Amino acid sequence: MKIGIMGGSFNPIHMGHLMMSEYMRAHLGLNKVLFIPTGNAPHKRDYSVTAKERLKMVDLAVAGNYYFETSDLEVTKTTTTYSVDTLLALKAIYPDAEFYFFLGSDILQDLKTWKRFGDLAGLTQFAVAVRPGDGAITKEAIREEIRYLKTTYNANVVLIDTPLLEISSTTLRNRIRQGKSVKYFIPDNVMAYIRKKRFYIY
Repeated sequence: MKIGIMGGSFNPIHMGHLMMSEYMRAHLGLNKVLFIPTGNAPHKRDYSVTAKERLKMVDLAVAGNYYFETSDLEVTKTTTTYSVDTLLALKAIYPDAEFYFFLGSDILQDLKTWKRFGDLAGLTQFAVAVRPGDGAITKEAIREEIRYLKTTYNANVVLIDTPLLEISSTTLRNRIRQGKSVKYFIPDNVMAYIRKKRFYIY
């Protein structure tokens, strides 16, 4: 079984997350994609919406896709969550699975600083979404970083030209706060839930 891992704060989840995940799933021939909202992430401490509420929004967003599932592995933890611990837990649940950790090319340079990255690299492959419009210099820098990760950590990184939507959750929160439309940026059922719960208006 081949499983994609889409982690993030999803505050809120938006069409960019869903589009990228479906494109990567189809490109890699994955059996499923697990959406894993962060709990107490080491790099993001202050969320205006609780982890369980962010999980609920992801549940709503992925409900219409047979291949998409949510996981509460990180949400239910009270301690700081790290990707290596999440992958170890997933390996216990799916011992024979081949994992693909989704990330954008902007995160690639930071990978080697992640906790126990050498162990993480032994548990999953990394599927990196690259914008088709990225220049040759940017792509060469990406390839150089991949060579370093392979040589130093034996990391397996797959580059995928992906039609990414330039959507920022921060921008969407601000638009909601300002009463502006976010239609076609956020799934309708998620937006209905946001309105019901009055998220992001303060």
